[in-house]
Amino acid sequence: MSDHSAAQKAALAVGAFAAAVAVGAIYVTVHESRRKAKKAKKEAAQKGERSSDGLSAEQLIAVLKESACAAYQLIEQTRKMVHEKHVQTGQPLEQCVDELQKNFESAMETVIGSIRAKHGVSEQQMTASMVANTNVAEVAQAVTELREAMNGKAPPGYTQRAEEQAAEAAKQRVRRNGKSRRKG
Repeated sequence: MSDHSAAQKAALAVGAFAAAVAVGAIYVTVHESRRKAKKAKKEAAQKGERSSDGLSAEQLIAVLKESACAAYQLIEQTRKMVHEKHVQTGQPLEQCVDELQKNFESAMETVIGSIRAKHGVSEQQMTASMVANTNVAEVAQAVTELREAMNGKAPPGYTQRAEEQAAEAAKQRVRRNGKSRRKG
């Protein structure tokens, strides 16, 4: 029986060794896959790709540029309203501006919020993406364009975009009018 128990002990030792090797191999495999995933996520962030909790640099730029055009357009509309009110009432321009300021701020928040909603992003995501992409020149330029638009300077390409939007709006009106005539 001593031969048998020695064989059993040897088999147990070999089994324990094999189990230890298997556990070690699993640990190395899991650790390696985690390391590769972490490296890939870091590289994606450097390239500006969208991660599960972030916003890509390209999408951020699109939202910022659209926001700049919309902000400038709202400022232009407000300027016209201030001028019209000044002409109609004879009130000083400063008084007309003060009266329309509150509505302007509310309208600006609504416009920027609707653009974020259109793109499916939150203000927090935009802020985080701006911080994460501070070294991307195109992002910095888009942020500058938005700031300048909010200060009354037309963003690059604004007149072309405005004309395209006006043409599209006119097409939509024609389509709606044409459909309503057929029904009636």
